[in-house]
Amino acid sequence: MKSVEVEVPEKQNGEVEELLQKYSSDTFSVEAKRKGEETKLYRATVDSSDIDDLVEELKSIKEIEIGDLVVRVFKQESLIQKGQKTRGGSSMLSQEEVYSKAQGAPDFNAAQWALTALSGGIASYGLMLDNIAVVIGAMMVAPLLSPLVSSAVSLTIGDSTLLKKSLRTTLISIPIVVLIGAISVIPFSLSINSTMNLIVSAGLENMILSLMVGSAATLAYVTGVREQIAGVAVAIAVVPPLAAIGVGLTIGNIVFASKAFSIAMVNILAVIVSGSISLKLLGFRPSTYYKQKKAEKMKYIFPISVSLMFAMMAALLYSPF
Repeated sequence: MKSVEVEVPEKQNGEVEELLQKYSSDTFSVEAKRKGEETKLYRATVDSSDIDDLVEELKSIKEIEIGDLVVRVFKQESLIQKGQKTRGGSSMLSQEEVYSKAQGAPDFNAAQWALTALSGGIASYGLMLDNIAVVIGAMMVAPLLSPLVSSAVSLTIGDSTLLKKSLRTTLISIPIVVLIGAISVIPFSLSINSTMNLIVSAGLENMILSLMVGSAATLAYVTGVREQIAGVAVAIAVVPPLAAIGVGLTIGNIVFASKAFSIAMVNILAVIVSGSISLKLLGFRPSTYYKQKKAEKMKYIFPISVSLMFAMMAALLYSPF
């Protein structure tokens, strides 16, 4: 259950009021003003499962011009009415809310880029010291959940622009973690230890684990439940092998660096693929004809990602090195 606020020009409020009453028995309105023009501001309590349908119907009102419709969605804990059963809130976000959340996720600020770089340095020191606790510390600071889940969202609902932004952030993050990981250990004498071998150990169970991590992270993202912990789980799959690439390059062990790179790519693809599958199972679909057409043009990306993921895993499993 969510509280929905709808603002439209005063002269175009009739159909909006009728539509809100269709979805809610708890509505009220007030006179308002936006950008110097008279508007009508409505507030209604709507079931979370109806948010997407309501927004689509509001968007379809032809009398409302582009830019004149404003919809705000707020979390509501409960609705108490005399003589009625108390209704509680829902942690599940609607597709429109998840989409809105995903659109801002790939735009890293300076602090997030700094955390990405620091995670590579911390992880490389953990590998060098053969200390898994330090490697876990690197996972705690890496902000890699948002761009990966945003990629899954964009694939599911057909937004190629969001997909490009999400992948760009992910692809920029990769060399940052690798580079800082490599630079951090240059002054020290290194050799392959048990923690490093653990990070680059390849097996079918690793890919299955990454698929589970992707599903769990996506479910956490769309509910907001334990999202930070889910972010750590994603970082587990991505940051250590990326830092291991840097370590491998520093010590001149190309085979080790190649294995780490393959594992990192398999894990990244697994998170995106399983995230997209999870969203589809939750009922996420392209919401407009335009997005449906975009999704059709993007449909080849999913099978290519799955094929590439399995091909890289097979190469790792049957590598002679």
